[in-house]
Amino acid sequence: MTPISLLEETLQTQYNLKCFIDLAELTMSPTRAYQHFDSCHQEVFDHSDRLVFYTSEIVSDQLLQHLYQATDLIDVSNNFVLICSPHQIQQSVHKNPFQTLQISLETTNNLQDNFVVSDTLCPMPWRHVEVSSSGEVRPCCVYIDSVDHVKNNSLSHAFNNTKFQTLRQDLLSGQRPSGCSKCWENEQNGLISNRHYHMSMLKKELLTVDLDNPSIKSLDLKPGNTCNFKCRICNPVSSSLYAQEIESTTIISVDRFNWAESDSKVINEIVKLLPTLTNIDMYGGEPFLIKPLLHMVKQAVEQNCAPHIRLHYNSNGSIYPEVLIEHWKKFKHVDIQFSIDNIGNRFELERGGSWQQVESNIKKLLSLDLPNVTISIMPAISIMNIFYLDEVLQWAHEMGLPVNPHYVTEPLGFALTNLTADAKKLIIEKFQNHPWPEMKNILKHIKSTADSDGEEFSKLCRHFDRLRNQNFSSSHSIIANAMGYVYNTTYDSN
Repeated sequence: MTPISLLEETLQTQYNLKCFIDLAELTMSPTRAYQHFDSCHQEVFDHSDRLVFYTSEIVSDQLLQHLYQATDLIDVSNNFVLICSPHQIQQSVHKNPFQTLQISLETTNNLQDNFVVSDTLCPMPWRHVEVSSSGEVRPCCVYIDSVDHVKNNSLSHAFNNTKFQTLRQDLLSGQRPSGCSKCWENEQNGLISNRHYHMSMLKKELLTVDLDNPSIKSLDLKPGNTCNFKCRICNPVSSSLYAQEIESTTIISVDRFNWAESDSKVINEIVKLLPTLTNIDMYGGEPFLIKPLLHMVKQAVEQNCAPHIRLHYNSNGSIYPEVLIEHWKKFKHVDIQFSIDNIGNRFELERGGSWQQVESNIKKLLSLDLPNVTISIMPAISIMNIFYLDEVLQWAHEMGLPVNPHYVTEPLGFALTNLTADAKKLIIEKFQNHPWPEMKNILKHIKSTADSDGEEFSKLCRHFDRLRNQNFSSSHSIIANAMGYVYNTTYDSN
């Protein structure tokens, strides 16, 4: 049997060894292989460079797949990886296999089975905290359970409490926690989930850093319901105009808790967290109307934290953020997503405000051509806009704007699961050959759901049409007819 020391000496005569370690070290945890390849990563490898791993044990297909996934994610070419083992290593499962050397070796450490990376992992619980407009603390914006409240505890305390830790452990062990049900449902239906979206951006950091060292690096802030729109898909917790409408037309009292404006405690904690934050998502209400968010941005600039922070805004587009633009230039990246579900008069009925003003504001921001600012749209796909989605996509294409959709689940009457048979047929016929990649997933989802009688949708439309003196049937006539909704001013005014 060849001693390990002799193998190293022999290989050093042929290669420049970037590492020479027992393969068992990469099986000690799900993160170890990713961390090791990351530490060895170079922009360019010399033809003689090699990352060498040795073992006297049989290398399983499962372990090979794990190593392939690690090198793919870290961007290390498999041509520079050499695995030495007495056993033949079958690599037909990968188009670009590792180099191998079959050689008799002295006994090495046992390969463990602790390397498996759960396919339910999500980066958010290891790095992210959402504070909802009502002050509830969650691991992300689609998590359905509250894990704490800003009235009770600090964000740091919430991030380390039992509920947060249990969620992480469940995801690590491959479970599908009920609080994450919105993502599981989207994925089951072949749609983009919040988990998938963030894994596509953050998987490397999750597996090389965050999984072993959870810390608050990212915040999702919804500091109350201050908003100048009252979208049909919204609610009084997220829109002050929506809340006012309810209170002026019913005896219902809406509980308001604009935590950023009524209590500086959370904002002060966020300011203290700025040196370790890499991302701040700002929603609303309408974030460009909320003054404490401007204060936070100014503090990041003054503390020289801006260069390592990404800002993200989700805006209705009605406010041109003149006061923020000079500050934005100091940040690592500023990402602005506008909630554009439809265009023209259909936008105005669904969300409110002036379409002309919104379009003008977006064009004005685009004309600045700021190198660190990216702008896209995030349509909330519902029954109201699904038939007209091609017009939104065409408008976005003409504006040069990427499209990142999400799907309305509440109010349920507007969700795609409530389409009638006629509406489904209409949508499928229109979009069956549409080139947008996500459209295939949408149509597959539509086909898989049971037909609705359209009653829940009609109740919602009738409610808003009566309350706001609007007519969905006029602006959205084709989908309204397919859903069996016809607005009758005589009947519906009684």
